[in-house]
Amino acid sequence: MSQTRKLTKRAAAAKAGTTAAVKTEDTRVLSVANFLRNEKRSGLKTKEAVQYEKRVEYFKGAKLVDALLSPKYKGKVAQKVPIKSRAEAAKMGQELLRLGYIHRSQRVQHAHVRRWELELVSGPFDEEGLYTWVYEGSKTKLYLLCGGMLLGSLGICMIQIWPLWLKIGVWWCSVTFLTTFGVLAVVRLILFCLMWIVGFRGIWLFPNLFDDNQTFAGSFMPVFGKGDPVILDEDSDEEYWDYVKKKSKKKTSDDDASPDKPAKKSSKDEKKEEPSWQFGWINVLIIFGLGAIACIKMGFFDGENVPDFVAKRDDLEYYFKSLAPPEPTNTTDKSTGPERDPFAAPEEEEPQRF
Repeated sequence: MSQTRKLTKRAAAAKAGTTAAVKTEDTRVLSVANFLRNEKRSGLKTKEAVQYEKRVEYFKGAKLVDALLSPKYKGKVAQKVPIKSRAEAAKMGQELLRLGYIHRSQRVQHAHVRRWELELVSGPFDEEGLYTWVYEGSKTKLYLLCGGMLLGSLGICMIQIWPLWLKIGVWWCSVTFLTTFGVLAVVRLILFCLMWIVGFRGIWLFPNLFDDNQTFAGSFMPVFGKGDPVILDEDSDEEYWDYVKKKSKKKTSDDDASPDKPAKKSSKDEKKEEPSWQFGWINVLIIFGLGAIACIKMGFFDGENVPDFVAKRDDLEYYFKSLAPPEPTNTTDKSTGPERDPFAAPEEEEPQRF
């Protein structure tokens, strides 16, 4: 009985020691994973793809090794987990793979689908392989964004207790944006139809206005241009073309396709320089400035056009004096005689005869 207890204690101690070693190892690998997950710090750029109907971020194993050997790998992480060679960096990649921070993937082309997808595969860490992030990184930024969204939602719901100047300011900005954007969409459609009739087909005013891949300022540049159709390429990165070349068995098809691929890359790299007057933010300020002036001229900012759910009429009379009712005129007739002092003693009444 005593011997069984001793064996049980030894097994528990060994298990505790193994758990402590794994925890220590996890903290070291976790620090490296946090470093790699921060794209600005590590320089490990990821790309997006679809894996099992889910949007994921993937990278190539060689880029992970390069990031661990780059000069950016310094500070507490480098002191805690020193990496001096590509073999050590590959070993750290294997640890990330073993502990589930990343998993290996490969490209798969399904039938009747134009774009490839990623599929989970098993295997050791290899610099030529593709790896998908499972670890999402620090959640601090996500929590702050969620908190900001909650506070913003509560603030919008409490619009009735906003100060009056803020209500009117938000109303004016909304009217300016909706009016300007609506008029701009109609004008660009009319110009497109006129250009089509004249013979300049495909020419748009602000061709990137409804492009989801552009920023807000980028949607307003260039001023005039051709609206190119959206083409879903199989892939636009160099890794995919290398992968296709290695997988292809026919050398003739490789020779025929290889000059086309560099031509594609050169056409993407050699972008035409935009003129200086086509800066996006300058166009935004000019367009919405003209829209605000037009709204003022048309009277959209007058107090009479402010709806009741934004501000009540009694409150609007404080900012818009023209909405206040006119003061009543003095109808007292001054021609009857001198004005009587309201604080004077009453006059003696004359005796009346009966």
